Amino acid sequence: MKLLYKQLSTMRIEKLIINSLEQALYQAIVVIDGDEHVVWQSEEKTLTTRNLTKMREHFEKLDVAEIVLRHESAYDEMVGQPTKNGNNRLEVPLRKNPYAVLKHLH
Repeated sequence: MKLLYKQLSTMRIEKLIINSLEQALYQAIVVIDGDEHVVWQSEEKTLTTRNLTKMREHFEKLDVAEIVLRHESAYDEMVGQPTKNGNNRLEVPLRKNPYAVLKHLH
């Protein structure tokens, strides 16, 4: 089942995961009732941006309990690191406000 962005306005989002896919490409994943769902912008396209702040702005007015930036690298062995049996997922917590200074103060 695809979870469209427009459906999120009525849902409680336990966690917003902004998945860093590659250089400045971010994908939205939400956790609802303990399950991760990729967020779709339309029936054909997932919700992605090339700007982290822009992605956070999409969720600014929604009911989101927690926000994290997630990165997983497939390149450890390419930079001299040993191959790992598990994942190397890194999640960094982010504040709800995407701006260093509030927008209304500009």
